[in-house]
Amino acid sequence: MFPVYLKDAGFEPPDDPIHYLVTADGLFLVKENPVFRSCVRVRGIRGLQGQKDEVQWKPPPIPGALLQRVVGLFREVYRRHKSEAIVLLLYDPATQEYELSVPEQYVSGGHLTYVPGATPPGKIRVGTIHSHAEADAFHSPVDDGDEAHDDGLHVTVGNLNGTFSLSCSLVVDGRRFPLKSRDIFEPVPRETAPEVWYEALTHIHVEPSPRDSLDGKPSAI
Repeated sequence: MFPVYLKDAGFEPPDDPIHYLVTADGLFLVKENPVFRSCVRVRGIRGLQGQKDEVQWKPPPIPGALLQRVVGLFREVYRRHKSEAIVLLLYDPATQEYELSVPEQYVSGGHLTYVPGATPPGKIRVGTIHSHAEADAFHSPVDDGDEAHDDGLHVTVGNLNGTFSLSCSLVVDGRRFPLKSRDIFEPVPRETAPEVWYEALTHIHVEPSPRDSLDGKPSAI
């Protein structure tokens, strides 16, 4: 087995004629002899076991009643504003229980803006659940950009004008790993209709329509 070195700020080339070099640009195999010196990118270190990209959702399944409450909220927002909305998913490792947090948000048509705010002590923000109004549940290019630096579970709820659909994934270091919704959520109760979550609605505001004149005339008219 050849030695392995990290190319950090204080790195100095070692005397080893053959060695591996781990850099910000990847893994390289360095060779030096009387004829040449080379530094060639390699896919891995010979003699070690292989490894593929993988993720695993570790907490217990999310209760179906919690998902039902979120969908009920999203349906009400869609009914009132024909817009998307978002809810933050919190988890308490000590009790293994989930909690919902509705951040202050401004919604308009097919987009929204929000500020996550501080996570309560003892809780972990493990992800987000947001809606796509009447569109199918999927992760759009906008979602990819919003979640690129937000490691965790990200769920999209779609088809709010009918039977809702779900799309679940874990995002880690900008990589999206699809998950099956049945592996994340318990079944939603079917015997009771969700109540309107009025307190949550106080955090959801309609974004003012864009205007391009000082006298307040709408830009589209």
